[in-house]
Amino acid sequence: MARKFAAACILSNQQRRRRVFLAVSLTLALAFHAWGFVPPPAKTSEGTDMSTTSALSTNEITMPQEALATTSRPESSRWLGMTSLTAMPLMYIAANKGLSGSRAGKSLRRSTAAPEDVRGEVTGVVLPVLAALAGWLAVMYGIQHSLISVPFLTGNQYEYFPIIATFIAGYAVIVLEEQTEINKAATALVLGVLVWALVGTGVDMSAANFDIAIKETLEDVSEVVFFLLGALTIVEIMDAHKGFDIITKAIQAKTQKELLVIIGVLTFVLSSVLNNLTVVIVMISLLQKLVKDEDFRMKLGGLVVVASNAGGAWTPIGDITTTMLYIGGQVTTVPLLANLFIPSVLCLVGTIGYEYIQMEDKPFDRDAAATEDGDVPNGQAVVFWGGLFGMITVPVFTALTQCPAWSGMMLVLGLLGLITSLLHGPEDEKYSLKGALTRVEVPDALFFLGVLFAVGGLERVGLLKEFAVQLSALVPYDALVAIFLGFASAIVDNVPLVAAAQGMYDLGQHPANDGLWNLITYCAATGGSLLVIGSAAGVAFMGMERKVSFGWYVKSIGPAALAGYFLGVAGVLGQQALGLSVA
Repeated sequence: MARKFAAACILSNQQRRRRVFLAVSLTLALAFHAWGFVPPPAKTSEGTDMSTTSALSTNEITMPQEALATTSRPESSRWLGMTSLTAMPLMYIAANKGLSGSRAGKSLRRSTAAPEDVRGEVTGVVLPVLAALAGWLAVMYGIQHSLISVPFLTGNQYEYFPIIATFIAGYAVIVLEEQTEINKAATALVLGVLVWALVGTGVDMSAANFDIAIKETLEDVSEVVFFLLGALTIVEIMDAHKGFDIITKAIQAKTQKELLVIIGVLTFVLSSVLNNLTVVIVMISLLQKLVKDEDFRMKLGGLVVVASNAGGAWTPIGDITTTMLYIGGQVTTVPLLANLFIPSVLCLVGTIGYEYIQMEDKPFDRDAAATEDGDVPNGQAVVFWGGLFGMITVPVFTALTQCPAWSGMMLVLGLLGLITSLLHGPEDEKYSLKGALTRVEVPDALFFLGVLFAVGGLERVGLLKEFAVQLSALVPYDALVAIFLGFASAIVDNVPLVAAAQGMYDLGQHPANDGLWNLITYCAATGGSLLVIGSAAGVAFMGMERKVSFGWYVKSIGPAALAGYFLGVAGVLGQQALGLSVA
């Protein structure tokens, strides 16, 4: 009976997933057919075009002799009369055989699995998924090298379509993690490498330029990963010393609404002087020690992401995109504080207010471990306040020494390791740096690595900048472009989008502290809160709270984040309309 029930569960979910993946496939194909996107030629590390003419004029593009893929495409296929829709049966196989069973059905299937069932898993699940992946890559390679003709692609679109399609497909698998039950860190790693593999095999880029581009991207991504690993390990050391008990005992909130306001304001204030990623790591760790109710804790964690991005928008050191615009001369310190403080507060008020109205005013379940006195580890206060102070002063260290942020975080980690070695004996590995490293969630860092590596590939070949340029051409008003850039930053990394915006608008036409720059600064910093994958803070939150998924965030946090985003936009535009902006 158990096996029959498991089989029924699996069959039902198979049918549902077939429809999901076929819908994704059709949407992907139709979107590219309707869009008619014309990507730019590849960029060198200096940012110059690899072709001699504009990317938007595909009929006149000339490529170097060393091109890895030709831009002249036949009217019909050299080998096969197929289109990109050939990949759909492969995705159907994955949906039909490779993604079987709900969590309940899968658990039941595993509990009753016999040796022949295990062999069936290999032949009925693993092999079809690997075959589907190989088929997808074969089709994408064929499109890049003119082996497969696609009617709605012309010129160098053949080179870039497989990269974009693979990126969207990979993101779809990450988004559908709950349905596919494929670990998002594994998907991100595969996605990151495949994007660069398609860049290397199909894009018109010399081997030397490709080597420079991939090494520079890995350097940029590694800085973020090392920063993340350093911060996570510091938090683990603080947690081992029960440092968060100092804060949890100080929070006297009795109801969920009270705690909502306290956490939101505290996150907003901290993120104005701390890196958003650091703030989220600290606050989520705090909530995991304080709140017992998992659903409520996840809700607060999502609001921490929104509050951290809002708090980082109005100070030069609060958000990486704000820092970019500050360094680029588009905004300066005093006008930035004056022009974006109120909109950022409105974003926080809109988000917290939305949830405050929706939330029941009932007592929250405080984690019993947070209220127990127990034994206080030696050096609790020194380790906690020292670690927190160290993370706060990382931007100061960076400004004074010109060293990257990850090196400052590693310095703090090293100093904490030194302190714990002096406080505890060699046998107390729980409190040591070595013990903390064994407890750090490595998949969190690998997820970061894969996603940022894939986005870096799109940036290096100029796709993100071209997207921003075409968006500017389609939308007649600069204010709408800035708002749409905020929405775009919820899907891809906001750093290349801001870099593209800096190149789109000249300081002669839009001087420093112009209303457009204020709006771009706000939208780029807060737009990433609309989706959980839209900011480093959101990705870190999804990694630390295992049950958080893309769909859950859209349903549970998305409406509040959207309300706060638009209320902040109204604040920026209202200040400008009333003449209250500071130039």
